[in-house]
Parts: sequence; C-alpha cells; structure tokens
Amino acid sequence: MATMTDNHRYLIQFMLKNGVTTVDNAQEYCKFVSKGEIEDINMLERLVAEINGTISKQSFKLKFFVCEVTNQKVLVWLNTKNDDISKLQIKFSPVELEYFHAILQELIHNEEHRLTTIVCINITSTLTSHLTRENGQKLLNIFLKNGYFVVKGAYIYLGPRLILEFTIYLKTHCPESVCTLCSELVFCGNICHSCRQTAHSHCLTKYLEMESKCPSCQATLERIMEVDEVDDSRTTQNCREDVNEEVPMQKQKRRQPVPTRNITSDDSSSEEDPNEPGPSTRGPSTRRRRR
Repeated sequence: MATMTDNHRYLIQFMLKNGVTTVDNAQEYCKFVSKGEIEDINMLERLVAEINGTISKQSFKLKFFVCEVTNQKVLVWLNTKNDDISKLQIKFSPVELEYFHAILQELIHNEEHRLTTIVCINITSTLTSHLTRENGQKLLNIFLKNGYFVVKGAYIYLGPRLILEFTIYLKTHCPESVCTLCSELVFCGNICHSCRQTAHSHCLTKYLEMESKCPSCQATLERIMEVDEVDDSRTTQNCREDVNEEVPMQKQKRRQPVPTRNITSDDSSSEEDPNEPGPSTRGPSTRRRRR
C-alpha cells in the first residue's frame, strides 16, 4: 500500500485499543469514522487487506475469525512473531503474567476448557507472588477486553486472540482438541456422544445443511449434543465497543514456583521458549493432563 489514509489509521488505532471486536462493530465503526465511505463488508475486507500489507512488515496482522464460544465473526489484532517475548504485553508485571499463565493452564487442563469467574479470581491465592483478589478481577477484565479470554454466561473460555496467536503451543499441549470437520483447534463446540469427536458449532451447522449424521461415526443428529449449555442471556463482554468513541489514534492446587522476570520495553533481547504462550511466565507447566 503506497499511502495510509485516515480510514486505515483509525481502524489500526481502534484494533490496537480493543484487540478483538465483532465484524459488525468494526464495520459500523469504520462507517462512522469514514462518514459512510466504508459501507459494507467488502469494503471493510479491502481496508483490512490494505492495512495488512503495511503492518505485516512489523509482524502484525488483522484476521477475520469465528469465535467458537459466541459463534460471532470477529476481527482480531495479532502479533505474528514466533518468539514469546514479542507477544507479551510489556505493561504487565511478572505476577500479572504468572496469573495469566495460571488461568491458561487451568483452562487447557479442565475437561470442558472453561472456568467460572470465581475460580479464576481464586487462582490469585495460588500464585508464588502476592496478587489481591480485587487486582485479580481488574486484570481478568483486561485479559477479557484484549480478547485473550471470552466470558459467556457464568464461564470463561479461551479467547480468539489467544487461540490464533498461540496455535502451535495449544496444538502441542492439546493435540486432541481438533475439530473433526476443519482440523483446527476447538475448545468449545459440539460433541458426538457416540464417538466423542468434537466440532465447532459453526462448522457443524454448515455440515448439517447437507448431511444429517455425525461426520465421524455416522450417528444420527439426535446423538450430537452441545458440549456446554450456557445461559445466552448474558452478552459476551469483550466483543462490545462503543463505535462512537473518540479515536486518539473444584479447589485449586497450589502451583510450584514459576520463574518470572520484569518485562520492559527495553528488554527485548532475551531468549524465550517459542512454544510457551504469552502473556505468560517462563517455564513449562508440570501439571498432568486430565484428558
């Protein structure tokens, strides 16, 4: 792209602030700031493609994705660098990164890959460093807003930004969490009670437009049940933004100490494990998988 217009800059600033947004919100926002110039999904897709042509040089990317929890189409800001340190939010302290890592580990080892908010807050008492419950709640809200986690009903799930940025790590540690239809990661979807295979709800919806049986074992549709039946009356908190905003541009086990260190904007030369996600602490988890 030869030049960046205000429309490009506004969308970049919007995504840097929010991390993830629904496609509908992104389209409405772009229509608002462009005074109607960006008026449909095709124009938004073209704008995103033009932005990607520039930000890819800095190892960033905007990607359209379907959130497996809400089944909404979302737009996600991604860090495409392979090294762990590049994915860390440098404003987080070591104890905050340890908290993120602790929630992540509980989610990927939980049989249903979900936790209640109370359980997430209680994790603060298991950290090797001090973090109050109040600060844990505030930090959890930041993780949600940035798209690393998603809340629906009474539960918190892995978010689209985390799944996309740390696909290699998650596939390594959760090799069985693969959609039987698209072969991509799935942590919240539909499970067949006959063969126990899981599929994204949106993948299964398209599949069942032409077929009426399980794609793996050919069980009838009645045997295919949703993994989690949650209250849809609560809105997913991290997929709502104000499009008119001003644009300035069970019991927890105590974990073994996890080595942490201060991350600053000047600390960019350390070598990190490329398989370890971020924001996170260094050091692999030693917890036994439950699945």
